[in-house]
Parts: sequence; C-alpha cells; structure tokens
Amino acid sequence: YSAPNNNFAISSHDNAQEFGSIGGQMTATLSVDQVSTSGNYKKTGAFSVVIGQIHGSDNEPLKIVYRKLPEHEHGSLTWNYELNPPTEMKDAKDENGKKLRKDIRHDVFGQYNLKKGSADPADGIKLGEVFSYDVNIKDNIMHLTFTKNPNSSAPIVKTYDVDLAKGKYQGHDIDLGYGQDWM
Repeated sequence: YSAPNNNFAISSHDNAQEFGSIGGQMTATLSVDQVSTSGNYKKTGAFSVVIGQIHGSDNEPLKIVYRKLPEHEHGSLTWNYELNPPTEMKDAKDENGKKLRKDIRHDVFGQYNLKKGSADPADGIKLGEVFSYDVNIKDNIMHLTFTKNPNSSAPIVKTYDVDLAKGKYQGHDIDLGYGQDWM
C-alpha cells in the first residue's frame, strides 16, 4: 500500500526517484446524475458526492466534491486541500477545541456551504450537466483546471495552482505541505 512503486511523489521528495512516478495526471469529463436527497441539512457533507481525490499517507491534498441541495436546481463544485500537520499534531486542537488539521475549501462553480433556505447557486452545475476537471501535478505544483460546458462554443474555465511542497497553505503554520509525502 505505501510501497513507493505503488504511489507517486512530487519532485521535492528526498527519494522521489524511488516512486512509481514523479507527479501525475487525473482527468475526467462527467455529469453527476443523482445525489442523496435524504441527508441531514446540519451536516455540510450531506447531499454531496466525491468525484475525484488524491490521498497522501495520512491526509488528502485534493478532494473534488459536487453538492446539490434537494430544493435547488443547481449544485456546487468545490475542491478541498487538507492541511498536512506533523504526525504528533494530527489531532491537535486550538483554544476553542477545533481541530487544527482541516480541509480548506474552494468554491469553483456555485457555493458549497449553502444551508436549507439558501438561494439557488445559479452559477453552479445542474444534475446531468457535463463538466470536466484536469489535475496535473508537475514538479511540485498541482495545476487544477475545471471546465463547465466543455463541449460548447463558450466553455467556462477556472484554474488554480498549488505548490504542494511549500507548506503553510494560506498561512496555516501547522501545514507541512506534501513535499516529503507519497500520494
């Protein structure tokens, strides 16, 4: 499972040459045709489905999620970066009792944290609507490209770049990044 030849690393890894590859690519063109309609509105993961993910040894540098509330016409597409703390701090909490290790969520199309009664995210994606994503990890950078209406004459494209080796993602001191991790 954790053998280097079964996984990949980024170029900054001290033993990068021992892994199955340095970097990699994951691409999908899809539509989400159904999500649960019987979830608990108090849980932000309700009414959602994970449609793409990269696992590290303990945490996830990438999780792509589609979420649609039952009363909405449009759903939301988001991606998460999970902070990667030192092993001894993976369960550490702040002064308010909240875990320091957490997902940093990024809205792509629509808005993820909608509650019952929130307005329909009109810039989101409908069930059955085709969209695509491309994850290309080259050297230390995770390049993300999301495309709504990919086969139309007017596709909507959003891109993001994350240096997986850098750490301290968005100022979070607990984050080591994924430079010495396997994925």
